[in-house]
Amino acid sequence: MEKRLNERESYFSMSEFLDSYYWASKDDSLGSLLGSVTLWSGDGELFDQAIADDWHTFFSDVSDEDHTVFESFQAVKQFVNEYLEDIAATTSVSRNLTYNIRMICEMTEAQRHQEPVWQNWVAAVNWITNPNVAPRKESPFLKAGQSLPNPKKKGFRKNQFPVAQVLPAPRPEIPLASNLEKIDLDQSFHALMNFLNHYQVTDDNSELKDYLQKNSVISEDNQEYLYWKGKFSRVSHKEELLDILKAFLMVRDYFEMDFPDNALHTHSVRKLSYEIWKASDLPHNQRVQTEVWQNWLVAVHQAMQ
Repeated sequence: MEKRLNERESYFSMSEFLDSYYWASKDDSLGSLLGSVTLWSGDGELFDQAIADDWHTFFSDVSDEDHTVFESFQAVKQFVNEYLEDIAATTSVSRNLTYNIRMICEMTEAQRHQEPVWQNWVAAVNWITNPNVAPRKESPFLKAGQSLPNPKKKGFRKNQFPVAQVLPAPRPEIPLASNLEKIDLDQSFHALMNFLNHYQVTDDNSELKDYLQKNSVISEDNQEYLYWKGKFSRVSHKEELLDILKAFLMVRDYFEMDFPDNALHTHSVRKLSYEIWKASDLPHNQRVQTEVWQNWLVAVHQAMQ
């Protein structure tokens, strides 16, 4: 009979899964997040209610019923999409973990079983669902016995889920290209707004419509423009022009932070975020064939007129 996890078991599995990578690496982004993920009050509720609410949203989006092991992993994907973005500002182990989780969710069952990240997830689930494991203080502990039979073995933590034995594989570098058109700061921001407006009109998307109404003006009073301006300066190394692929990768990072692929956003925004992320990792000769790149190119040329 296939194992099923309720919402709390699934959450604890995720907590221990992430925690195992923190103790294996002391990764800063994981450490910051786990301060909120693992801190419980005396009445058994999370201190950070926003984390609890988001997890409920992600869990329920996958299925309202108890989850299979893979369904819970899909909820974990939504969680890391929200809190451990695949951007340069996220420390390496966290970013690699998010990338690996996303890729595993697209694999066949046979392929998943070969992946160390998936194997560690299954181990976390099995540990949490062990009847001898019970919540105590801030994390679940074994009531008796040890998490590993040999205290001298790497990863041993008495009565706790073991430290991850294998860190997530490094995220591949994003392929760049040469001899591309270039745009300046204001053109790049107009291109972003044109790009978003295309999808807002096409999908009649209320989330993007509201965003555009608030943030489309080039002004020092517009915080989104100021963020874009700072990012443009860093990516261009303070040059006046930036090639359109690097500007597209700025859009990619923008979506990672503001419109990640999870249930806190509309279906069409999630789909767009995913398509941008996938296109970004393609070789450029394949990237230019994607619909999302073609729409970006139209938005750029509109901004250049």
